[in-house]
Formats: sequence, structure tokens, C-alpha cells
Amino acid sequence: MKKTGLLAGLTAAAIFLAGCGAAKTIDASELAKSLATEITYDDTLEELDQDEISMYMDIPEGVESVVYMGSGSTAEEVGVFAAKDTEAAKETMTNVQAYLDDQQESFEDYKPEEAKRVGNAVLEQKGNYVILCVSGDSDTAKKVIEEAFK
Repeated sequence: MKKTGLLAGLTAAAIFLAGCGAAKTIDASELAKSLATEITYDDTLEELDQDEISMYMDIPEGVESVVYMGSGSTAEEVGVFAAKDTEAAKETMTNVQAYLDDQQESFEDYKPEEAKRVGNAVLEQKGNYVILCVSGDSDTAKKVIEEAFK
């Protein structure tokens, strides 16, 4: 009888955890492409290669990175980072936030309106993923991200 109760409790806990705690797997490249194409940008965003990404951001080893950036005349950009675990995602989140802080500071004197755009950037961690979108339409960016994680 005790074993049956224990087994039922463990099964219920597993179902509960699977329902609300399971991390969804997404295609980082597809989400980045959606963010780059479903939002209207002032600049033309181009996908960077891994060497170019590492010139701008300090991304932990083993994190899949997909980044689209404009010409530099705007702060507009998109980044989706897929880490192997939540710890690597937390480190990625910290590093991307530091990058954004630097971007905002560098645009403040050069183009204050772009610094404001950086200040309104969408930066979220969802499980093992970190998502960045600097655009003039944060609401649409949030909707695109939520849709990807449904």
C-alpha cells in the first residue's frame, strides 16, 4: 500500500513538472529570422557569422548564437542564444546585458534616439534561451517571442 501511494505521488509530481516546468525546445535560427522579418526596422538587418558575433559580444563557449545587426547607423538588432543549460543561459544573459549597456552609452552622445531604443530593448531569458531584440516595436517583438514558446 505504501509503495502504491509513493508511486502515485511520484507520478503526479512528474506530470505536474512536465506540464509547467518543462523547457520547450525551439529553433534559435527560426526565431531570430522571425524577429528580423516580422518587425519593421529603419535599418537593413544582416545575419552575422560567429566570428563577427564574438567581436561584439562575449558569448560563453558552446552557446549557439544567431545575430542580425544593422549597418551601425541604428542600434537595431536581433539575437537568439541557445545555451546547453540554464547556468550558461544566465551567463549569456549577463553578458548580453553588459553589451547593451555599452551600446546605450556609446549611442547617448552620438544618436540619443538610438540610446533610447536600446533602453527599450526586449531582453528575455526563457529556460536555456536568451532573446534580444532592439527595435522600435517592443510589443511586436514580445508577441513573436511568446508565440515561439507556446
